[in-house]
Amino acid sequence: MTQPLTPACWRASAAAALATSLFAAPAAFAQTPSPKAPATITVQHAKGSTVVPLAPQRVVVYDLASLDTMQALNLPVTALAKANFPRYMQAYADARYLPAGTLFEPDFDALSQIRPDLIVVAGRSAGKYDILSKIAPTVDLSVNNQQLLADMQRNVMALASLWGKQAQGEQLMQRVRSEVESTRALAQQQAPGLLVLAISTMINAQPPGARFGLLHDVLGVKPAIPADASKPRGVPMKMEDISQLNPAWLYVIDRNAGTGSTTGRDGKPVVASTELFNNEAIRNSAAGQQGRVVFLDPQVWYLLGVAGPQAMLQTTAQLKAVWSPR
Repeated sequence: MTQPLTPACWRASAAAALATSLFAAPAAFAQTPSPKAPATITVQHAKGSTVVPLAPQRVVVYDLASLDTMQALNLPVTALAKANFPRYMQAYADARYLPAGTLFEPDFDALSQIRPDLIVVAGRSAGKYDILSKIAPTVDLSVNNQQLLADMQRNVMALASLWGKQAQGEQLMQRVRSEVESTRALAQQQAPGLLVLAISTMINAQPPGARFGLLHDVLGVKPAIPADASKPRGVPMKMEDISQLNPAWLYVIDRNAGTGSTTGRDGKPVVASTELFNNEAIRNSAAGQQGRVVFLDPQVWYLLGVAGPQAMLQTTAQLKAVWSPR
């Protein structure tokens, strides 16, 4: 027969029950599911690979060609390097996009306020990859002009995959490849051309393999001068050299128009390419007489290096227009 508990025994039993419940509680809490870790994706880029959260919310961009891609795919941008944007990217000059430095120098104070979950660098900003990757996941979307379309494909699909827009990215690149192919076919019907980069009155020809040699290497324009591996940034030329060469086509990139510079390093006003090449020697050349002096979009060429999909489409459209029968 069970004996009724005495007051002392009751107190001991209650204390034991309370102790049991207290020690059992942590086990119950330990079994509660922890907050789900954010999904991530591994992005392949010019410096290797980086684990990046899917659909990053605070994105900082230090490259205009990458920004070109993000605009084309309607991807979010929080902050960016301020620059002389081409016409089709003027929306990024709006104050709603936070300033984060320049294409060469990040603003680290701004980055500490933004707390990015993705930083994009390339080209001019690629040298800051190591220090920026210590702040947030960073990808380097630099391109090699000798494999420009392959690198552009990699970069477009890398950005598209972060927001689940692979189908749109592939569709965009299919259009780019198609336009490049048709441009190359049309280029083969044209006489050889000379591409020059003008920095005020300084002129550098850009043959195949040079910094802007993609006009020949990618777009198929026949070169008026051969490649020169010893001069990857171009071959210095004077106006008399161009006159003697007498190219059938003359393509010009105005560096200062691209950057928006109005004075040179010497403090003197720069000379616009439209003025520089408006002279008797050029007017009397084969290109001048046929109206074949073509001023390429300076921002697209100098700042973006034609490395963004929209930049490439704008370039193919301009070339097709100037090559069309009049």
